[in-house]
Amino acid sequence: MRFEEMINYTNAQYERKGVASIRKVSTPWKVIRNGKRIVSAFPDGPSTVDYMGDWKGKSICFEAKSTNSTSSFPFKNFEEHQIEFIRRWQGIGFALIHFEYYNETYLISKKDLLEKWDMQYKGGRKSIPYEWFKQNAKLVKQGMFLLDYLDSLKG
Repeated sequence: MRFEEMINYTNAQYERKGVASIRKVSTPWKVIRNGKRIVSAFPDGPSTVDYMGDWKGKSICFEAKSTNSTSSFPFKNFEEHQIEFIRRWQGIGFALIHFEYYNETYLISKKDLLEKWDMQYKGGRKSIPYEWFKQNAKLVKQGMFLLDYLDSLKG
């Protein structure tokens, strides 16, 4: 939950400074009641991704995931429909992956994410090694903004 709170805080900072407008996407829930008492609740169908918005006139979407693993990020943390939504997205798509143990967040591009995801179905790994992130993904830094992931998109 801490990772999501950091993203939400950063998004509020972006909004206040006029940098971007990015919102958490709510998951629709189906609530089962027995009279006035709620007896159960569950997601009502697949959601899209965690966040969507607008930055510099471009639409962006991304999924935010965290892991306690010190060696890799397992694909089981994603749902198939989340990956497929990113695949079909015509704007900028990516994922933010937070390694709890190292307190590091990496931005993985849509292209790299989809390539790694698809490889698992061709006999490849079912995870992305931490070392791959260190060498190939963009480390999200803290600076003017708490978790300045948009700066990682600049180049």
